[in-house]
Amino acid sequence: MTLPVLRLLNPSAIAADAAAKSSYTAFAVIFTDVANVTALVDQHPFLAPAVQAHNADPTVASEPRLVPSTNVAGGKLVLSPTGSLDDDTDDIRKYYNACRAAAQLATKAGARSVAFMFVDPPHGLAGYEQWFEVGVLGILAASYVTLVVREHQEKTGSLVGDNFQEVGLYVHDACDNSLLEKSLQTILAIEKGRRIHLDMGYGGPERMTPQRCAQYIQGAFANVNNIKMTVIDDTEVIHREYPLMHAVARCSIAVPRHRPCVVRLEYRSPDPSQLKEHFYLVGKGVTFDTGGADVKANGVMRGMSRDKLGATSVAGLMMTVASMAPTHCNVTAELAFVRNSIGADSYLCDEVIYSRAGKRVLVGNTDAEGRLIMTDLLCQCREQVIAQRARGSQLQYHLSTVATLTGHVIRAYGHYGAIVPNGPATKSHLAQRIHDAGRRWGDPFEISTMRSEDYAMVAPGSDREDACQSNDLASSATPRGHMFPAAFLIVSSGLKAHSNAAAPQDQINYTHLDIAGSAEEAGAQGFSLPSLSGNPVPSLAATILNL
Repeated sequence: MTLPVLRLLNPSAIAADAAAKSSYTAFAVIFTDVANVTALVDQHPFLAPAVQAHNADPTVASEPRLVPSTNVAGGKLVLSPTGSLDDDTDDIRKYYNACRAAAQLATKAGARSVAFMFVDPPHGLAGYEQWFEVGVLGILAASYVTLVVREHQEKTGSLVGDNFQEVGLYVHDACDNSLLEKSLQTILAIEKGRRIHLDMGYGGPERMTPQRCAQYIQGAFANVNNIKMTVIDDTEVIHREYPLMHAVARCSIAVPRHRPCVVRLEYRSPDPSQLKEHFYLVGKGVTFDTGGADVKANGVMRGMSRDKLGATSVAGLMMTVASMAPTHCNVTAELAFVRNSIGADSYLCDEVIYSRAGKRVLVGNTDAEGRLIMTDLLCQCREQVIAQRARGSQLQYHLSTVATLTGHVIRAYGHYGAIVPNGPATKSHLAQRIHDAGRRWGDPFEISTMRSEDYAMVAPGSDREDACQSNDLASSATPRGHMFPAAFLIVSSGLKAHSNAAAPQDQINYTHLDIAGSAEEAGAQGFSLPSLSGNPVPSLAATILNL
């Protein structure tokens, strides 16, 4: 994986590069108030065409624009306003979008090395503390070329790599370049993780089968020394250890490349004396979801190669964690890669299947497979927490499931993720930590509250089962459709006793994250699939790493 070079520029460097027709083939100006651009013309004459363009057309102050200019290298001056930053619904994504828009214009103009000038950054404005990091992530989003396109380029012998080779960054009135240098390391760590997530996420159902997902992760982490990786692909082991996952995968086992696997990634602090927390994350990796025997009809199967984005985002997150090497936490990721296929051996509604926790699960809809494949891995995480506490561990443990789980979350929140915490996770403020991290890093979440009704929905209706997996309706047509799956996961994994435990030492924090809305961007071009956002890598990284 190759990222563009990120280089900080000082006032003399930005002036010299502009005047001397440097290696930068475009200059981009990010600003909030065009008057602040005007005020800098004497100091930076290459900005004069920007002022002239605004005088001729005031919409320059509100819309991204490419202005031909003989004053800068490459003859391309890109102007990208953020718009207001302090209206009641404004947030840091406006900075991200302005930077990405500028980078996209530069790319379309053929620039391969671009210098970015931040004219009036929002120093001290609440909610914009990470403006530099989020802005540069916007630039890198425009620079990124997907794995499938890179492979096409390699096949056809055309250019391989990012859209940008080098990105220069100049912050007017920068307070401390050493702080910006430190920020660059964080940006690159997050971007490495985001790109693993995107590389895998854009892969279609055959490019990223369960087995090929595991192979990609093995390659990505081959030289990462502080991550231990384990792949479990023996179907007998999966049947014994993860019976609900095996049931979902049952029909796919006949096709070797579609066979299921579990990928475990473990990070351990290099200084155990500093340890305070251990995060366990279970990712849903359904590489294609036909709906199973309850087949997705009327075109709703389209896009279901994206049903693995929970697992791919957690895989990317682990690269970010490894790059940052925190001392205060351990992180364990359990990724379930499965294809929910249709055939004679499909699992069926009305089946009762034992979970790893010994709970009898009544299947109500085979298209609600995601909660099944995560249940046993969540149970395994619970077992490990209990075992570590029995050995005297005093760490704070956090268990999470991450999944593109329901259409209901899109109906409820649009393109925002949902955080559904149990009682202990609410009390420990983990849900609020994720929410606040998402706000700071341009990856917002909404917090949903579990209610007694959610447990009632999955409660057994007879002595023939211990938990009901789902009803027979689409989640978007079901009240509380993205909340009650968390209740199912808690009950069927054996976590219920730890949600209600009176003694703090018996409680276990659990948070379910439904990213079905936030993992994709709004809208699509023509008949194409929507673009992927790269979320929730930034918010989860910021939460775990205390960024």
